[in-house]
Order: sequence, then C-alpha cells, then structure tokens
Amino acid sequence: MPARSEWKGFLCVNQLRVPVKAFSSSRSTPDITLNQLHRDCGERIQQQKTCPRHGRVEADAIIPGYQVAEHCYLALDPAELEELRPEADKAISVACFIDSQEIDPVFHSGRTLYLVPDSPLGQRSFGVLRDGMKASGRHAFSRIVMSRRELLVLLRPYGKLLAMTVIEYHHRVRDSSDYESEVASLTPSSAELELIQQLIDAMTDQTFDLSRYHDHYMDRLNALIEQKVAAADLTSTTPFQTQELPAATEDEALLAILKSSLNAAGVTEIAGLTGNQRFSDYPLEHRQNSQKLA
Repeated sequence: MPARSEWKGFLCVNQLRVPVKAFSSSRSTPDITLNQLHRDCGERIQQQKTCPRHGRVEADAIIPGYQVAEHCYLALDPAELEELRPEADKAISVACFIDSQEIDPVFHSGRTLYLVPDSPLGQRSFGVLRDGMKASGRHAFSRIVMSRRELLVLLRPYGKLLAMTVIEYHHRVRDSSDYESEVASLTPSSAELELIQQLIDAMTDQTFDLSRYHDHYMDRLNALIEQKVAAADLTSTTPFQTQELPAATEDEALLAILKSSLNAAGVTEIAGLTGNQRFSDYPLEHRQNSQKLA
C-alpha cells in the first residue's frame, strides 16, 4: 500500500459518516524510466527546484505564497489553508444511488482511486455499505473536493474496497452528434448481420483475463536497452563539478559597478585602472557579482 494517501475525509450517506482515505489505483511511474541527456556530452539534464539565495530545496521545504507586489510574497502555511476548507469539502457526499449501467463509460475521466476505511471504527460501516451496494447492483453518485476542485465521482464495490472513478461534467464531453455526419447511413443485409454475429461469437472469450495482456512496446524497449548495454563499453564517469570562483567583497563589487557605469558612459580611462584597462579586463568573479548587485 502506498505510504501516503491522496485524500482523507468522510464518506457521507445521509446520516451515515464513514471515515475513509483514498489511494491512486494506478502507478505514477512507468516500468522503464528514460532520463534526458545532453546529446554532446551525455550528462543528465537536471530539473531542480532552486532558491536564488540557498540553491536547491527539497519538496518538503516548499510552501505556497501569494504575490503582494514585485519581489514581495506573503508566505502561507499549508496547515492554515487546510483549516480554511469547509467541513463539506472534507466529505464524499453521496447525492444518490444509480443503476450500475446508468453512466456511459464515455464520461469516465480515466482516473480512479481506491477507498479504504481510515479507522477501526469505520470498518463495519464501510463493509455494510459496500456489501449493500453489491447486493443491490447500485453505484453511488457523489461529489468530492480534491486539489481545490469540485469533482463528480462514481463509487462502486471493487473486491473488499470501493473504487472511486472521477466523472467528467456533462458539458465537458463533446456531443457525439457533432461527428455523426462522418458516418454514412447504411442498412446491413441479413446475410451481413448473420456473418458478423458468427464472427463475434467465434471470437468471444468466455474466460477473459486482463492480466494476460501486457505492454509489448515496453518489452521491446527493455530488449533494446539490454542489447545496447551488453554491446557498450560502459565506464563510470565523475560528475562534472562547476568551478566556484572566489566571491568578491561588497566593496569590490561596488567598485566594479561604478567602473562599469563609467565605461557605459564613455569614460575609457578610470582612476585605479592602469593604462587603457576597461571593465571587461576586471576579474570575472567581480564582474559577475556586480551584475548580481545591479
């Protein structure tokens, strides 16, 4: 089971409140992960979240903030934002129960989560609700707020769990009638219908098992990687280290800014620089710091 749930709250059916938590039903990472490399040198491209002052930061050190003015932000504690959620936002509110075939799969968004009880006290009520839905052949049509969005969801028994599938809003699904002009209006002959029915019957799998099907592309990709690894002369490389130049002092950086400003104003000879020495001849690290201060 994943270490962290994606949502916690209550499954509410009229006066019945069942504490539940939700886990994604799909894996977030593919079987084989390919990295991005620099074609010229083979080094891995890095995409890191950084702070201009402190450099790289971990995800747990990042908090939301509201921009008040340019370069001015108001830091917000995630716990404070959580407290702003109304009680209704912390619940899966069952609006009604519907027949299991009532909603066409075209409205399924493709995102499904598994619901499980969130406390020992909710085990029995969770089981009763699940088994009641199984016996009646009904699904629960509900609403939930996740990631600051209100979603429509369909709950159905799935083994010992409840599966919660996100449903698209009606207006977000294109009307199929917009495409019906692409299909010719034909009436199949009785012979054609009989033959296609025989073909369908012959190809019907009475023992269908989804686990028999797997990703053939991933198999071929894995074989390609193994072949190239076996043929390549791989050696470990020392990670490239950027050279850190000595930082200029604040006084030196200020001098560099002043001299650069004089250069920009057309003054080519500056006291303190020998001969025709220009700012471009000034030490690189000092110029870099002067640009940061500017």
